[in-house]
Amino acid sequence: MRMAAARRTAAAVPAARRWAQGRAALLTARERFVHRRPLPAPVRRDAAALLGPRAVDAASFTDFRDGLPSTARWILEGIGEPGGLWRAEAHWWRVLHLDGTAMLRTGRHGPRTVVGAVAVLSADAWRVRAALESAARGGRPLEEWDALV
Repeated sequence: MRMAAARRTAAAVPAARRWAQGRAALLTARERFVHRRPLPAPVRRDAAALLGPRAVDAASFTDFRDGLPSTARWILEGIGEPGGLWRAEAHWWRVLHLDGTAMLRTGRHGPRTVVGAVAVLSADAWRVRAALESAARGGRPLEEWDALV
């Protein structure tokens, strides 16, 4: 469902295509190189539509990262192994928030402002969820929290 949502978002909301491609790269990398599971056929089709077959069919994480289209490669910059995907996901949420905030600052009415508002609210909801989960587990060292937000 998450990959289909990314594909639909990229198709229907041009301003969010970059985010959708970054999200698709994270979802694909986690399934393939952390959980070591093949993508089910519908998920693979959606991933290939967003990332291209070269990335989706890559045999290694490095080949996957190098095979991403330039519009999706940003999400894995500086990530050399699958164990760093959590940092890439935190980066994705930061970019979502920053880009959404920039869209809101234009002050114009229209779809771009709505997309920006949804992005900022989504990032804020993710931060609240992360804070609640951290509190439920007794808190985290500050440097770990700083990496998330």
